[in-house]
Amino acid sequence: MDSRDSKEGTASALGRPWRAPHDHSGPVFVAGRGAWLVDRGGHRVIDATSGALNVLCGHGVEPVLDAYLSQLRELAHIDMSQGLARPAHLLADRLRAARRHGGERFFFANSGSEAVELAVKVASLYWAAAGPAAGSRRQDIVTFERGYHGSTALCQSLSGLPQTSSTPDRCGAGVHHLTFGEFTGEGLRSPQARRHIADQLRAILADSNAGTVLVEPLLNVGGGIRLPEGLLGDIRRICDEHGALLVLDEVFTGLGRTGAWFAHEHEGVRPDLTAFSKGLTNGVCALSAVAVDNGVLERLPSGSIVSYGHTMSASPAACAAASATLEHIRETGAVAAARDIGARLLSALGRELRGADGVLDVRGQGLAVSVELDSAGTAGNVQQTVYDLGAYTRQQGGTVMLAPPACLSGEEEERLVDHVVAAVRKSGQRPVRNRR
Repeated sequence: MDSRDSKEGTASALGRPWRAPHDHSGPVFVAGRGAWLVDRGGHRVIDATSGALNVLCGHGVEPVLDAYLSQLRELAHIDMSQGLARPAHLLADRLRAARRHGGERFFFANSGSEAVELAVKVASLYWAAAGPAAGSRRQDIVTFERGYHGSTALCQSLSGLPQTSSTPDRCGAGVHHLTFGEFTGEGLRSPQARRHIADQLRAILADSNAGTVLVEPLLNVGGGIRLPEGLLGDIRRICDEHGALLVLDEVFTGLGRTGAWFAHEHEGVRPDLTAFSKGLTNGVCALSAVAVDNGVLERLPSGSIVSYGHTMSASPAACAAASATLEHIRETGAVAAARDIGARLLSALGRELRGADGVLDVRGQGLAVSVELDSAGTAGNVQQTVYDLGAYTRQQGGTVMLAPPACLSGEEEERLVDHVVAAVRKSGQRPVRNRR
């Protein structure tokens, strides 16, 4: 990709997330509309990353922009700990209708990391309310070793991924990791992997102080791994057997990405708490939420305070943008589009690439499709070639992920598949070079 640095002074003082302090490599984008981005060299690419995986409806959605700007002019901000504003009430009610669970209350923050921290805090309060005998024994947390739950110190403490391993433990509780063991490639979603993980969870909950299980329905940063079919239902049942809380991290998968409003709907699972963020405002501004079942809140002492809050939590403008995004998703059928487009992409890529040299797996759900390759170097080469051909993809280690917006046209689908297939085939014809 465009590796020019900031000779024009556009990034000379910029520090970037997940990069070395002076790393300004990569494309510089100047415009986006629909499913397309334009870099400063005028190169147009299909945005198969949906921004930071948060632009489900495509760039430049006018109703969302109009709602945001209109609310900015009327009332941009109030302190939610001191007063209230109507847009937050409306958004909470619309989210309750979208989730169709009933009996939930919504707490707002800004980022996915903040939402996960809030969910963990509420779970901790739940167990503390159980009293010294029970609560002190149930503060540990179970997560997937390859799960990712955010970039704050606490959230990184919950993960076992290499990129988070240098972070000092800030969780304040024991963390137990579920692993895929020896399973790789297609085996990651096999019935045998399902049993392996379910057995681990039963053993952990039976033999430890764990009272909370935190799961991504699709492991995003961990490699775009779709959990084995039926596993999420197994996890819910095992949590019930052991009286544990199930917290779902749907920061990435929530609000349509997988072809359902929330990924847990695919298996008919009802979590105790759900954190979500990326699909909420279509990338216009920062907003996240935690849905908490009333059964959890009723366990807390009467009059107790959920001690959290951020300056911009549930700002009226952000809530207005989110309500407009939900309406746009409904009006355009974006959830069904994510399901159908994703199924076609997965089928086409699987048909062309499964069994090809260097390809370990082709997997996905909705608009989260991953091609796992034999090394991070190969994946980097494929990502570069795809960009040169006209599409912008996301690399997660040895995996290239496609997460385009739900506005993708049939012609754009075909182009995206053609670019990825051509890049993978080209990568098998030359030595893999190391990328800095």
